[in-house]
Amino acid sequence: MIPIQPILIVLLVLGVVLYFRKLRSKLWDRVIVVVLFAAATVFVMDPVLANRLAAMAGVGRGADLFFYVTIPGLAFALMLLLSRVRELERRSTLLVRELALLRAEDRRN
Repeated sequence: MIPIQPILIVLLVLGVVLYFRKLRSKLWDRVIVVVLFAAATVFVMDPVLANRLAAMAGVGRGADLFFYVTIPGLAFALMLLLSRVRELERRSTLLVRELALLRAEDRRN
């Protein structure tokens, strides 16, 4: 075992623990986190496997394959976050409008 492997495993475990303790999420999101954690752990413990998968995909190294997969994944996650923020903005706008109308109605009476 090379020295970086235990450090990476500890960081992965801490990330998953923080996720489950601090974030409330849907069951599907939790399943994805567990699957990603398991895959990351396997690749940290056996980097040769990542290199073999990269070679099968036509990529030079496992680390390169990781980045090629991660960048579109992060872009997708950012799009999901943006859509959630827009939905929250829409809801807050509706609430503010309704509150303004109620206050204007109270002032008339």
